[in-house]
Amino acid sequence: MSFRKIRPSFGGSSASTSHTSNPSQPTSENTGLDLSRTHDDNTGDSSISSSKRRRVPDSVTRNACVNCKKARAKCDGRKPCKRCASRVETSECVYKVHIKHAKEDLVKQIKELERKDSLSEQILQALSTDEKLPEILERLKNGETYESIGDWLGRSTHFDDPESYSPEVSQNSGLQPPDLEMGGIAAPFRWTTVTSDSAILDHLFQLYFAWVHPVHTLFSEGHFVNSYKRQSGTYCSSILVNAICAMACHLHTAADGGPADFEQLGEDFTDAVRINLDAEDFSITAVQSLAVMFLVDCARAQSLRASAYLGLAVSSLGNVAYEETEGFIEVWRDTIHGVQNLNVSVHPLLALLGHTNGCSEWALATCQVPAVISYVPDEWITEIDLKLDDAKWYFYRYINDQCPAWPGLLATSNREKSKLMEIVQDVATMMYSQQSSVVSAQQVLQQYSRFISWREDLPKVLGDVENNTSQALPHVLSLLILYSNAVVQLLRPLLDLGGFPTSMVEEVIWNHAQQGLYLFDEHYRTQYTCRYQPVLQMFAVLHLTDVIARFFPGGKEGGSKDGPEAIHFGMDALMESLPGFQVAGPLQEMLKQTASECSIRLSPDLDEIMSPRQSQRIYRMDDIIDACSRPRYVQPIKDIQARYAPNFSAGWATEGPSFGFVESISFFSGSNVQSGEEKGTQGLMQIHNLLNSN
Repeated sequence: MSFRKIRPSFGGSSASTSHTSNPSQPTSENTGLDLSRTHDDNTGDSSISSSKRRRVPDSVTRNACVNCKKARAKCDGRKPCKRCASRVETSECVYKVHIKHAKEDLVKQIKELERKDSLSEQILQALSTDEKLPEILERLKNGETYESIGDWLGRSTHFDDPESYSPEVSQNSGLQPPDLEMGGIAAPFRWTTVTSDSAILDHLFQLYFAWVHPVHTLFSEGHFVNSYKRQSGTYCSSILVNAICAMACHLHTAADGGPADFEQLGEDFTDAVRINLDAEDFSITAVQSLAVMFLVDCARAQSLRASAYLGLAVSSLGNVAYEETEGFIEVWRDTIHGVQNLNVSVHPLLALLGHTNGCSEWALATCQVPAVISYVPDEWITEIDLKLDDAKWYFYRYINDQCPAWPGLLATSNREKSKLMEIVQDVATMMYSQQSSVVSAQQVLQQYSRFISWREDLPKVLGDVENNTSQALPHVLSLLILYSNAVVQLLRPLLDLGGFPTSMVEEVIWNHAQQGLYLFDEHYRTQYTCRYQPVLQMFAVLHLTDVIARFFPGGKEGGSKDGPEAIHFGMDALMESLPGFQVAGPLQEMLKQTASECSIRLSPDLDEIMSPRQSQRIYRMDDIIDACSRPRYVQPIKDIQARYAPNFSAGWATEGPSFGFVESISFFSGSNVQSGEEKGTQGLMQIHNLLNSN
């Protein structure tokens, strides 16, 4: 099915066309963007150059001193520079380390992680086949490195020198001059060298724009499609096309079989991205590509490498040069909001899972306070935003799928998500920042009030799911589930805080946990299945299920889920995601561990829920760390409770009623009954290294 048929809002020719079409710019009543406003960028060499830059004199350095940067003046790079030396009253002439060096270090980390991943896979493969099993285990216990074990197995692989951090650009890059129109003759143009099958490319684009783009809007769809069709490098690039396709391969479901191996295609697209990584590429599409690659590795349970990609995207944002091209502000806004939301909300779900120890830029992987990224002002709601809400979202799944469509509400949902993420970031700073003071009951209550106000102020088209006559969109449901989990994570540490009037918060936590699972089970899963759900939603299942299993195992009458039902539901939902998302496997293992800690007997048909390959696999510590970047997915409760003020409980009892928290007799069966194991672990997951479980 062609790109045009699925997405009529974005032009009149197939996205996979191999030559430029009629130069007239198309428009559509359904489009979210006025493509006729886009500059003419479909001619020769100018289509590849992102903008014409003025020539910089040799006497001017790119890395100006701090004083010259503040004054926006030219700097000659000397120590001190000419401008600072000529001024009587000025601060010391200081140069900060150039951003490219930090980026180079991150690229080195990515390559080092790739090398370690390959060695780990070799050793695990040997273990899975019982090849030299006792000898390998003995060497691991003795602390031998993976490199030495790989050499001993005779499977060591040659890796490039880690100092060669700037990979060579592929000679077959889609942006090479030979692919351009020369002398009126249209030469074959290819954005990617992985495949020339336009049907496959169209299919992957549909999957990405249906299931990934509305949740993680990292670029303007309209400007991307327009540049793609016109073979322009303004808002499209080979690295971005390959990254999008790599992510979309995880969403492919073979309805009627087919000759293409999408798992291998995903690997090939990923390799095409990595071979073209460039630490000095500060283009807007490079930042977008890194953010998409973060999602790719999250899906593959490679969170450590994913964190490096997101860190590189964050550090690159401040170095993206402003362009005078039409639509740059819109594209820049989408990118900066998308990267910031990733930095706060994804994997493991929310920065509310903060950890006081850790130094990685990716706040979610290390569970610390997320890095602050300056927003583009949002006060203005343009006509483009209003049209973008009307642009259709297509329920696309298979090649030749007859997909229904509804207004996508993309601008409104993204705007509301950014508001929610601002609250989440403030909560994370309050609870986990090492520079902040102790946390009072009043502070937590105020943040809770902000969450409630956000929910009450949601436009009805987003928040009124039950009374809305049209089908709820998947990205809107994901937003509401994200909210429910945010409230639960804010209040969860109070359930086992010594001396705290627990009954004041039980019902609020219970209601939000059940509401999140209800939206997920009765709406998202019923309408769309869990096959295409984002990674953050998988973590939402774990967190909401964990709270119910630990504190409300007996449940409550009225159609809600008790502990065993929640565990079984979580396992089943993750199973639906597993065919495309490897991360679902270790998450299932962690959920099994939760059931064991809560003395919940797993269903006899568990093996039917898990595939034969997964039910027989033993997940080790490395697998869990690869999935979460830490050995557990729940909050560090002791660290959080240690930050509460000494009079926290008394303050809550006094001020809580004004926020709707009233002490009452607990009506939850088993809500306050903890086993000895639960008390000993304080609700923290204890995933042991199975290699050393003697």
